[in-house]
Amino acid sequence: MSDKTIRVGIAGGGHNSFVGKVHLKALEQTGECEVVCGSFGSTRHSSFESGKKIGLPIKRVYGTYRDMFRREKTVSAKDRMQLTVILTPNTMHYPVAMSSIDARFPVFSEKPFTSNLDEALNLSRRVRDEKVLYGIMLPYAGYPMLAKAHQMIHSDCTLGNIRKVVVEYQLGWLAKRLETDGHKQASWRTDPRRSGPVGCAVDHTSHCFYLTEWLTGLEICELSADLRPSIAGRILDDDATVMARLENGARAVFVTSQIATGLKSGINIRVFGDKASLEWSQGAPDKLILRDINCNETIYNGGTPFNELEQPYTPAPFGYEQAYIDAVTASYRSFFTYCRNPENLPENPVFATVQRGLRTVTFVETIQANIAHHEDETQPDKWSKVVVPPVPTL
Repeated sequence: MSDKTIRVGIAGGGHNSFVGKVHLKALEQTGECEVVCGSFGSTRHSSFESGKKIGLPIKRVYGTYRDMFRREKTVSAKDRMQLTVILTPNTMHYPVAMSSIDARFPVFSEKPFTSNLDEALNLSRRVRDEKVLYGIMLPYAGYPMLAKAHQMIHSDCTLGNIRKVVVEYQLGWLAKRLETDGHKQASWRTDPRRSGPVGCAVDHTSHCFYLTEWLTGLEICELSADLRPSIAGRILDDDATVMARLENGARAVFVTSQIATGLKSGINIRVFGDKASLEWSQGAPDKLILRDINCNETIYNGGTPFNELEQPYTPAPFGYEQAYIDAVTASYRSFFTYCRNPENLPENPVFATVQRGLRTVTFVETIQANIAHHEDETQPDKWSKVVVPPVPTL
């Protein structure tokens, strides 16, 4: 893929979706791509309405993702899409990705990689065997102060030996039962048919897992979890706490929620070493706090500050803020660089690889197994090992 301007086809992310607005703005900000086609909605009508709103010609808007891949292959080489961006609800990531691979289009997908481990292993095998370029949108390395924290931990050894990690990702947008009021985000994120078998554990806790492993360079090897639906009538968990053990013996705690009334400022992480600690928050993404062993504090600044929304607050997941959109933009640029030079994966890509995606799905499946383990009174051990199974071969 040598073109300076990469031609993008989008699956999902229609005009009424939360994630679509974020990604369209980020794609535009890259200055490196053009959205040339898409299948944007769960119905043909919504897809065509979405395509019309962003100015696509009617012949390049498709009713289904299968139509898009089948017909785009017939478009002239200078005009056809070159990359699939997947913005669908969680359970659709796998079938859309597999169809994109069948059509020989690289994939850049919102998280999660897939909704279950069987799908993750099969998709990992296809990506490996077909040598298709694949990235997952987890853009934390796109925040300048998190990138600095990564350097301080890995290159500068500022913290010394890591002892403890505490991550909070608590939002209050589902503190009411919005899914019965026609709220589109709430309706699919609380529906196991579209979101998968868990809710908060994949929407929030998986971020904590990925961020911890990426930032510290340490793998999580065991966990013990507690999750529940807090709202009467809700099926999927909306509140979750996970204790974890890292490979060096350090401990981690993930406190996550979608029903933390009044909270909307995103993820917060603190990493404690035997020499110093670091703290960063999406609520103040341009600030990184270093504290030494004598409690002396140094504040580093850089990147886009957090800005409150100008319009009245409406219930939605975290992410409309410009700092987040800038991080997503950096993630796209990183993947575009990889697409242009696929022989050289960036040393610290601003996206998750398939291997990272598989680990994250394994983590979520281990949470589910751990919960079932707790409910079995004949199994007193509260800890479950996080073991990524081998990718199968044919």
